[in-house]
Amino acid sequence: MTRSLADVFDANAARAPEKVAVSEEGREVSYGVLRTRSEAVTRTLESLGVRAGSRVGLMVPNSSSYVAGYFAIARPGGVVAPLNVRYRTQELVYYLDDTKAGALVVSPDLVEVAREALATMPRAPRLVEIDDAGGSRVLDAASPVAPADDAVAGPAPDDPPLMHQYTSGSTGNPKRVVRTHGQLRYELAALAETFHLGPEDRFLGAAPFTHVNGLVRTMLTSMFVGGTLYPVKRFDRRGALTLITEHRLTYFGAVPTMFALLADTPARGTVDLSSLRTVFSASAPLLPGDNQRFRENYGLTVRQLYGSTETGTISVNPHDDPATCMESVGRPLPGVRFEVIDDAGQPVSRGEEGEVAIAGPGVIPGYEGNQEANATSFRDGFYLSGDLGRLNPDGCLVLTGRKKFIINRGGFKVNPLEVEEAIASHPKVSEVAVYGAPGPHGDDLVRCAIVASGACTEREILEHCRGRIADFKIPSRIEFRDALPRTDTGKILRNRLRDSSA
Repeated sequence: MTRSLADVFDANAARAPEKVAVSEEGREVSYGVLRTRSEAVTRTLESLGVRAGSRVGLMVPNSSSYVAGYFAIARPGGVVAPLNVRYRTQELVYYLDDTKAGALVVSPDLVEVAREALATMPRAPRLVEIDDAGGSRVLDAASPVAPADDAVAGPAPDDPPLMHQYTSGSTGNPKRVVRTHGQLRYELAALAETFHLGPEDRFLGAAPFTHVNGLVRTMLTSMFVGGTLYPVKRFDRRGALTLITEHRLTYFGAVPTMFALLADTPARGTVDLSSLRTVFSASAPLLPGDNQRFRENYGLTVRQLYGSTETGTISVNPHDDPATCMESVGRPLPGVRFEVIDDAGQPVSRGEEGEVAIAGPGVIPGYEGNQEANATSFRDGFYLSGDLGRLNPDGCLVLTGRKKFIINRGGFKVNPLEVEEAIASHPKVSEVAVYGAPGPHGDDLVRCAIVASGACTEREILEHCRGRIADFKIPSRIEFRDALPRTDTGKILRNRLRDSSA
């Protein structure tokens, strides 16, 4: 059976129990102490019936408590469902119900949010609070134990599932991605090899741990190599610069908007980023202008990294001087293959644009319980990404756009249909269309057009959205129209909405 990631973490803690695992807000937590805290949470979960195959939601901000909670779920063979701390009732109910969670672990500040969602569910998971010191307590002693059908039926699989993640599709509800211990161990080992990582590395945990950039490429990678993690609960540009400077951090992976903010930060005090050996941007294209300003300010060029929830990390700009090819996302990691194909699935000539198809040890075989999406997104062992790109003469990949209409908001993927569902529940909304428009830093802005049945204001719509969907999904611009543009068959022409709003 594949060795679990909890085993890897526990082995690192046994090997170097005094080494600092997490440094947060002036407090240092050693591997030995973090393991002890995590094991205590495991005992709490097991007392509720959590076991191999049980699904457990984890809704905790970047912290040592998140790390403790993650491995506490994984240790008995549980499946972690990372949940964004910005989710609200509509999203929480959907994901908890879809993943069939038997328990939900939250931080103290999110207890009331969780209770509001659980109160609407006929079969609510158990609610567990984990505090800043890693202590845990059950908040609903009267509720039933974790449902029996969460457990694995029959013999344990050779490579059991570790994590349920969700990716927004171009149609329908978010799609469930099941990643296994083996898939994640492959990806973490490939990242460690590519970036030459080891126990001496110090990682800035700036991207949310519920996002693949923060969770897999930062938190899990740091624990996998036995490094030290510096998590921040909310990204603050001056705070990030101070952490890197004062603690001589070596590893910083983030999304383009973070690097753009840092590039535009006026100089104040001593800032020295020369300790950084690994600096990469992922989840959306980092515009060359933003990258150039970052280089001018700090003397470092950010490498572009390419990955997805379905595949894990795919490639990274490999050049000694990435400034010579800022738009490149490089060549595949060891064991990964990608091809640029046409609509018929045939490879296009080098330099021609096509859809990027990916195969490799970290690629999932399909979405769980979604045959319709599998038929369009997986073919002959390849995942069809929906990303458009072309291969440079040196074999490096440059991404050029998207075939699908998912909105990429600062690295978070927003499904327009999910936002439309929230807005359409307003009593004065007759029709609504949500779409993405280009933002100033390579990502998208969320916008919407509404046909109202009566007098309605933008403020009413915004207030209606708050509490239903995460704030990054709420439109930054709302237009009221007499009608929405449609095809002869009634399909909304989102491209026309996007073009008219430019």
